[in-house]
Amino acid sequence: MLKNCIYGKINIRTFDRRIGRMIDSKMLMTVFKGSSAEQLIKYAKGFDTLILPNDKVKDSEKLIDMIADGLYDYVLGFGQRPNIKNKVHIETTAINGESAIETIFDCEALQRSFESNGIPAKISLNAGTSYCNCLYYNGLNYIQQNSLKTKMIFIHIPFLKNIDNIDLFFTRIINTISKTR
Repeated sequence: MLKNCIYGKINIRTFDRRIGRMIDSKMLMTVFKGSSAEQLIKYAKGFDTLILPNDKVKDSEKLIDMIADGLYDYVLGFGQRPNIKNKVHIETTAINGESAIETIFDCEALQRSFESNGIPAKISLNAGTSYCNCLYYNGLNYIQQNSLKTKMIFIHIPFLKNIDNIDLFFTRIINTISKTR
């Protein structure tokens, strides 16, 4: 396995209407080394996490290696955005030149969930122009090209200096994504 991975298991129980019972969902959280998102994983006990080295090629390769194993129902990418404070941006679209890919993740439901947990959330069409967007695009593209059922979303959080109460903010993020379906 990848040496930058920290393993623990979290199974989110969801009700599958097709079979009429609860099932376990597996999640992977990705964060960039040295970012405010890296601090978030300290609160993510039991989640599978992948700390990315801030190299566009290696970041995408590591993510795709994890997705290719087919173990995850959900991939939640986290990055930091400098001009937000005490809120998150939920990214719907990744862009590569003239090509754009939209997530199939229910962004509106995630937004409502964040807000019900006390975190203002904005739906955004701009995953950025660098590492976050590149990772998101390559992850979504791999999922789409391989017809995987994995759902991926990218969420921007503030820089640490733009979070008034880090413990509360990060706890609320973890509570929100723990309820993700």
